[in-house]
Amino acid sequence: MDFILLIKAVMSLLFVLGLLFVTLWAVKYIEVNSASGKMFKKLNNKRRLEVVEIKRIDSRNALVLVRRDDKEHLLLIGPSSQIIETNINPAGQKHEKEN
Repeated sequence: MDFILLIKAVMSLLFVLGLLFVTLWAVKYIEVNSASGKMFKKLNNKRRLEVVEIKRIDSRNALVLVRRDDKEHLLLIGPSSQIIETNINPAGQKHEKEN
């Protein structure tokens, strides 16, 4: 009798694990192929803000170079955060005034 209960327990465990596997697969399939997933991919392609580089000064302060559209901004992040320089042309681009 104990052997039959053991077989039933193992079969029940395999059944529940199978249900979990099918559920996880279905969620992943729906997430990848859904319309909202495609919409978020389109939104991610049009990012305007990007962190280019972070340089730690000490344990409390850091310099952060941020790119917005085609301009870069240097920020000092810390207890007294401030903007150091704005409208920096990214490396490799010529200034608008130069022709």
